[in-house]
Amino acid sequence: MEGMVGMSDNNGEDKKQNSLQRYLYAADKERLRTLLEEMSQITAASIEKAVRALRSGDAVLAEKVIGEDDLIDEKEEQIDQECLYSIATRQPMREDLRFVYSVMKIIVDLERIGDQAVNIAMGVRDLPEGLTFPGEMMPFVEKMAEENIKMIEEVMQAFEAEDETVICATRERRKLIKKTRNDAVSMLDGIIASEKVCGSDRMKLFCAVILILRHLSRISDHVLNLAERVSFIATGISPLTLKKAQEKGRPKTLFDKES
Repeated sequence: MEGMVGMSDNNGEDKKQNSLQRYLYAADKERLRTLLEEMSQITAASIEKAVRALRSGDAVLAEKVIGEDDLIDEKEEQIDQECLYSIATRQPMREDLRFVYSVMKIIVDLERIGDQAVNIAMGVRDLPEGLTFPGEMMPFVEKMAEENIKMIEEVMQAFEAEDETVICATRERRKLIKKTRNDAVSMLDGIIASEKVCGSDRMKLFCAVILILRHLSRISDHVLNLAERVSFIATGISPLTLKKAQEKGRPKTLFDKES
C-alpha cells in the first residue's frame, strides 16, 4: 500500500511538473511570436524605405536603411538566444520543437531579406555622380517591392494562425514578381538607350538597374522560404517532401517523360 501511495504521489508530481512546463513553454512561444512580428515589420519597412530612397535619389535615407540593418541583426540574435533558451530549459517535444526549429530558420531568411534591402540602398548611394535611376523603371520596382511586402505580411499572419495554405498564395505572388522583373528587363534596353548619358555611364546605369531588380526578386525567394517554414509548423511535413508528394499525385501530362 505504501508503495502504491508513493507511486500515486510521484504521478501527481509529474503531472504538476508537466503542466507547469506547458504553461512556461506557452509563454515562450508567445514571446517568440511577438519578437518575430517585430523583426518582420522592421524588415518590411527597410524594403519600403530603400525603394523610396531609390525613387527620390535620397542618399541620406539610403544611409539610414544601411545603418538600421543592425536592428535586424540584433533582433535575429535576440530571437536565436530565446530559441536556444527554450530548448535548453523547457526541452520542447514534437510540435513545440518543430515550432522553435522553424523560428530559427525563419529569422535567417528575414535577416537575408534585410540584406537585400541594404543592397538596394547601397545601389542608391553608389550611383555615379550625375546619374539617377530611370523613372520609367520605378513602376516595375515599386510593384515588386509592394508585392514582397504584402507577401511578408500574409506569411506572418499565417504564422500566427499556423495556416499552411499560405504557401499557395505566396507561390502565386512570387510568380507575379518574377514576371514583373522579366517585363522590366525586356524594356530595359530601350529605356537606357533613351537616357542622355555617355557609353560608360550607360553601362553603369544598366548594371545598377539589373542589380536592383535582382535584389527584389531574391527577396521573393526568401519570402517563399518563410511560407514553407509556416507550412512545416502546421503540417510537420518538410516542403521538399510535400512538393514531391504533390508532383507524384498530379495527373500525367504529355510533357512528362515515360518511365
